[in-house]
Amino acid sequence: MADDIPQLTVRAHEGSRLWTLRAPAGTMFGPVVAGGSVHVPLAEGRIVALDAHSGGLLWCSRPLTDPDPQALARADGAVVVPVRRDAERCGFTALDPASGEVLWERRKSPLVRLAAAGPTVVLWGEAGEDRGRIAGVDARTGETLWEDEFSRIWDLLVCGPRVVLDVGDLRALDARTGEELWTQESAGFGALLRPEAPSDSVVFHCWSSHAVLSVRATGTGEEISRTRFPRRTVERLTYDPALVDGERALFSAPLKRRIRLYAYAGRDRAEPLASPSLGWWRFTSLSERAVCAGDRLYALTWRRRLYQAGTNGTNGGRHLMQPVGLTAPDGRTLREPSVLAAGPEHAFVGGDGAVAGVRDGEVRWVVPTNLWRGTPVPLGTDRVLFRSVTEDGRWAGLHCADADTGRRHH
Repeated sequence: MADDIPQLTVRAHEGSRLWTLRAPAGTMFGPVVAGGSVHVPLAEGRIVALDAHSGGLLWCSRPLTDPDPQALARADGAVVVPVRRDAERCGFTALDPASGEVLWERRKSPLVRLAAAGPTVVLWGEAGEDRGRIAGVDARTGETLWEDEFSRIWDLLVCGPRVVLDVGDLRALDARTGEELWTQESAGFGALLRPEAPSDSVVFHCWSSHAVLSVRATGTGEEISRTRFPRRTVERLTYDPALVDGERALFSAPLKRRIRLYAYAGRDRAEPLASPSLGWWRFTSLSERAVCAGDRLYALTWRRRLYQAGTNGTNGGRHLMQPVGLTAPDGRTLREPSVLAAGPEHAFVGGDGAVAGVRDGEVRWVVPTNLWRGTPVPLGTDRVLFRSVTEDGRWAGLHCADADTGRRHH
């Protein structure tokens, strides 16, 4: 570990899995969770890694040149970070996940996107003449294992040891060798989706006269099921859904006023579960996509309000979303909510100087952060990460707090 890193301290409750990382204010930025570790960007292009369970400090990298930590990928044997990225070129630096030492560096190339597939890093292009190029790189050594080229790569999804591509048709490649495993004709223009729940399947969301979800086995490409959605979903909400629990599809979008939740697993036609909307007198619309946590839907509006609705509408009946007052039982209030994240049971809201935890449509806690905006990051089923700054502005903290109470180590 480098000797000239910023002053860092970790405080933890023994046995509780709650911890806080402290650093001088202005030297620490938003965390990225990957591979059982929490990666925190620091000033001067450094990245620090902590054990997600205990908060133990694992390593701090040397300064990297213009890194993009939010796009890092954790492969077996390396943490790969994009560096010196611009519109058409990108470099990559691979760090040892145990020590943070540099394993290899790749100069700027037209392959600007990356994904981890076990011991392999998959790189591909997305612009100009290089938007169909793809390569597999050994995560530990940086050696190029294979290269291929298509007319265009519209979408890519890693599924275990396989890479599934939308190149007009759907194709699967062995991530280690580049060998083509199967090819299946796609139903049209769409996007590849992966269910939240563990599954050996990939979902292709196709737009045609109706919205269609085609569930395919990743091993063979065989279509397991095909679910059609009502025409109004296409006409009014033309975007890809979020897949919830591998059984439900959640449609929402910025500038819209309605959310639609459908059951699709094992159905030829989707079953409407809920279709809540904002009342017209609200004079507002959604500012970002809605989220699902437990049996509740949550959404933020342009008027800086949080709304919620249940997920089990009667026969898919429409109902109005209800505002959530962001005042905790202890009287603390979050004002101007601007960011929203969801864990399995909780929604987390960041706003002007505070962060809040919401469960079952009720605010459980509000914690001051002294930050104008900070995105909470769910960690597992029962914890959440968020940042704060002390009132005197001298110290910054990254807190791993209890999702249900907001309790953290000071």
